[in-house]
Amino acid sequence: MISILFPIHAGCAVISISLFLWRGVMMWVGRPLKSRFLRRTLPDSVDSLLLAAGIIMAFLLDISPLDSHWLAAKIGGLLLYIVLGAVALKYGRGRVVKRGCFIAAVATFAYLMLLARGMVAVPF
Repeated sequence: MISILFPIHAGCAVISISLFLWRGVMMWVGRPLKSRFLRRTLPDSVDSLLLAAGIIMAFLLDISPLDSHWLAAKIGGLLLYIVLGAVALKYGRGRVVKRGCFIAAVATFAYLMLLARGMVAVPF
């Protein structure tokens, strides 16, 4: 089961960051997407599948965020990424705030990838 879920989880992560980067670049150049499907439905669906696959894998591998520091850090980083992404793409007031949150969200995603690869809370 893990051999099926892991590629789904990893593939959704690649698609998720690709969609986020695309929407962020469109925000950066001042051409927001008009299509509701590309702006909301597709990214939300991919992110939901990504989260579900991650939760199911943690359950099947019997990994708890209370026992595993890297998983707790990954959940905290995920929450930070969601907030920064929401400010960058939707709630930010002003170009500087949106751009700063976009850059911080991409850096947070990179940190999440390091956590996933190394399974240590401080991958540096």
